[in-house]
Amino acid sequence: MSNKLNALDLAFLSLEKQSTPVNVASLAILQIPENYKGNFPRDLLAKLESQPAGPPFNQKLSSVHSAALPSWETDTHFDIHYHVRHSALPAPGNLDDLLELASRLHSRLLDRERPLWEFHLIEGLENNQFAVYMKMHHAAIDGMGGIELMENCFSLSADDEVKAPWAGMPSHRKTDAHQASGLMEKTTKLVEKVGASSKMVQDLSKMFMGQGLKAVGIDKNTSPVPFSAPKSIFNVPITGSRRFAVKSLSLAEIKSLGKQANATVNDIVLALCSGALRKYMTEKGALPKKSLIASVPVSVRQVNRSGNQITYVIANLATNEPDTMTRLAMIGKSTQDAKKELVDVSADAATNFAVLAQGLVAVLNQLNISSFMPPAANVTISNVPGPRKPLYFGRAELKATYPLSVLIDGQSLNITVVSYCDSIGFGLMACRDTIPDVNILADYIESAMDGIKGGIYLRDLMLEQKDEK
Repeated sequence: MSNKLNALDLAFLSLEKQSTPVNVASLAILQIPENYKGNFPRDLLAKLESQPAGPPFNQKLSSVHSAALPSWETDTHFDIHYHVRHSALPAPGNLDDLLELASRLHSRLLDRERPLWEFHLIEGLENNQFAVYMKMHHAAIDGMGGIELMENCFSLSADDEVKAPWAGMPSHRKTDAHQASGLMEKTTKLVEKVGASSKMVQDLSKMFMGQGLKAVGIDKNTSPVPFSAPKSIFNVPITGSRRFAVKSLSLAEIKSLGKQANATVNDIVLALCSGALRKYMTEKGALPKKSLIASVPVSVRQVNRSGNQITYVIANLATNEPDTMTRLAMIGKSTQDAKKELVDVSADAATNFAVLAQGLVAVLNQLNISSFMPPAANVTISNVPGPRKPLYFGRAELKATYPLSVLIDGQSLNITVVSYCDSIGFGLMACRDTIPDVNILADYIESAMDGIKGGIYLRDLMLEQKDEK
């Protein structure tokens, strides 16, 4: 891992305060092997704790203050027992108990004097299962980095030896033998770097120009402009307490709906969230006349690089449209137009666009004036593709995995989605004091799926009747 934090990593550090812990985590549910003799979770923990930590898990910030532009340095007093923790749920240990524990764990700030991660093994889950909650600071990892970490420590066979997540990420860097050695080669690389920087500036200017043309109505691109979202019940000052809810759906069913509706999986995911949000706000008498907009992270991950490699596009959720299929079509057009803005734009330019956007949000948060500005977006919705084959952690099969993400002041809801095998898991992170009933919103995601099925059925029925005439 490079010792330097990139600009987006520093932006995530700057975003953090007591009410906005910038933690990302995963909650994995695992099956204890059948007929295992002994306490499997404790035996597994003993094997994990015996493995030494490698980069970035043995590295801490050189300074706790983001303004000091810290770098990563080896923690010479690293204590594995501080980071690796063991918990147990009270009997019978149902999913609600697990989500309540995960909510509390996710509410806590990580200690910047130490490496920015925690691993919690949680036993006592019903159906002979246990759970693993692993939390890292967003300055250290992004969504695709989390998937890489999962694939690195989970295996395809129950017979493989267990590997601790903190044993270190696989290095993509070239060895010294492959580094530039001659003067001509070094000069060529310098020219390439200067050329890349020039293209990055041009691309960044192109992106800002596009947003400006949309704002004044010259560009007919339907993806919204940042900071044009309506005020909503989700866009209020938040506290540091969190509440977490989940919902699992069939990935095959979502893909089937996408084919029938001529929509992508991501469009269906956004439509499910949109339908749930619309129903939730309508029931509370709080549906804005103007549609909510979502900030949608997009990976621009490159090999040979560490840290956060993401940018954001803005999508219209069409929550002001009552017809399900029309809403889905509007979402699809918006995301299609948003993706066009990233065509022929370098990964560096896209990432720096995200840096500037996050930097502006950080300034508003630090000055406590976010409530006086239009929201940059009403909600963040992220869809991260995960492993398609069953995975094992030691001899324990991974049954489900759910993502836990970050809230920022003025945005009290985040929905992150991760697929695994034939399941797609929605993780809804909310501020406990502003959306205490986020579990209801999670249930409405399934209701929204029924709405899309009904919309497709009615459309097909109308087409059949038209053909008969």
